[in-house]
Amino acid sequence: MPKNKNNDLTNVKTNTENDVKKNKTINKENKVTENVVKKENSKDTNKEAKKEENKSFFKSEKYLKFKAKVKNFMEKNSVATYSTIGITLFFLSIILTAQVKSISNTEEVLQGKREEQLANDYVNLQREYDDLKSKYEENQKVVEEYQTNAASNDSLIASMKTQISQLSILAGSTDLTGEGIIITLNDGESVKDPEERSDAIVHDSDLITVVNELKVAGAEAISVNDQRIISTSAIRCVGPVIQVNEKKVAAPFEIKAIGNAQYLESAMNIKNGVVDMLKQYGVDISVRREDNIEIKKFDGTRELKYSIPKED
Repeated sequence: MPKNKNNDLTNVKTNTENDVKKNKTINKENKVTENVVKKENSKDTNKEAKKEENKSFFKSEKYLKFKAKVKNFMEKNSVATYSTIGITLFFLSIILTAQVKSISNTEEVLQGKREEQLANDYVNLQREYDDLKSKYEENQKVVEEYQTNAASNDSLIASMKTQISQLSILAGSTDLTGEGIIITLNDGESVKDPEERSDAIVHDSDLITVVNELKVAGAEAISVNDQRIISTSAIRCVGPVIQVNEKKVAAPFEIKAIGNAQYLESAMNIKNGVVDMLKQYGVDISVRREDNIEIKKFDGTRELKYSIPKED
């Protein structure tokens, strides 16, 4: 075959193939276009259906009731009220924002001053701490010295306490309790006229005699009608009455004595003793033992004007 003829056949074949490809492409595009058209038609159909559904909803009884409720609410609650509240809140938020910014700026200024003040305060506190620490160490040394000497002073302190307690008892400056006896003296029944002097009347000398006998018998504390007898106590007659510690006392006279109750009772009731003698004079006297006797402390005045302790 001639060369030109072959080329023509080849071109025809190529054109045929191209036409086939174009047809396939056109068919695909047509199919796509058909699908798009179908989808658009479906959307339009759905829109129309929704419009009809919405129209029927707005005409429904449920919607009409809801619309009536909304209208009623709007009539009761004025929109102007809510608008006023909204505007007020808006301006308040603006004011608060401005204040927050102002406070923030003020805090930044104060922060610098506070840091400087805190630094000065820290230096002052450090100095005070150092001073207190120094004083504490000095006091701690004193306490340690006292603690070191405390052990050796315990026996001395105990001895001093015992001595003070004993001296308080002897001085009559503390209330006491303990076993002992109570002696009661009263004028004899044979005395008809109190002003008539008779041995059956209780005299100051009778009380002094009983008190002295109790001291000799070992009484540790004595009182006459609750008047504590001490070294400076005086028992004396002043006219028709008797005074003890410068205070008037009257019959019956109750003399309390704390000590060995059995020994005191025996000393008072001894034959031809003070009790026996007063009974012979007609004085009404009795002695009884007690397990618990209370004697009050001396409540008078004691002033030493002329006595001075002798220095060693």
